[in-house]
Amino acid sequence: MNSNKFHELTHLIMDSKAKPPAALFAGGFDDWHARARLAHFLVLPEFNKKSESVELFRSIVETEPDENSGEDIEEKLYALQHLSMIMLDEKELDHALIYINKAIELAEENDFLYKYILRGELWADRWNILTRLHKTDLAADEVEDKITAYANLPVKHISYLYYGYRFLAQIAAANFHTTDSVEMMKKALSYMDVPMKNKSALEDAMSATHDNASWILQQIDLSTPLPSSVKWDI
Repeated sequence: MNSNKFHELTHLIMDSKAKPPAALFAGGFDDWHARARLAHFLVLPEFNKKSESVELFRSIVETEPDENSGEDIEEKLYALQHLSMIMLDEKELDHALIYINKAIELAEENDFLYKYILRGELWADRWNILTRLHKTDLAADEVEDKITAYANLPVKHISYLYYGYRFLAQIAAANFHTTDSVEMMKKALSYMDVPMKNKSALEDAMSATHDNASWILQQIDLSTPLPSSVKWDI
């Protein structure tokens, strides 16, 4: 990738139906923010330029965000997380793990409460990758570590524990332990507020008498708020 190719690709994006503001890329090729933002667009199906996207994402892996800016750090986190997910889709599991580990390390070494990135979600990405690598026991041990570390905090909305118990629910479902799966989701949901309007559908999902745990988890998801809509404490 060079400046000319970068310029060509930014115009491809800006002239598309997406029409992002030119200000996103104003820093040009030398600005890691601009490269990361372009990479987010290029991987979309309508552009289908995954190799160029990966090249741009990889170019920002070793860049240093402004340690005094939560927004700057969060932009780097989002790029690392997206790169990890691309590697996961490509079944390059070791690389996926490397990049999500870098994201976790960056998120944890700063005290910011990020606007869009949840630390618990980053860990869940790691646990899901470990499962794909046949290291589910390691992932489950890490979840237990998070439960021990955070269960007694005097706050309710703890993303580590929501995603931790959710992961345990998914593992139980995969092993056809439907009752355990539902119990784990009950614990997960104790860390978020569920509106009254959702309670009836949620109770119906959790009281299902069949053993299709995957279906039950899907119905629970449909009956609860999106995690991005929750005001998390940590």
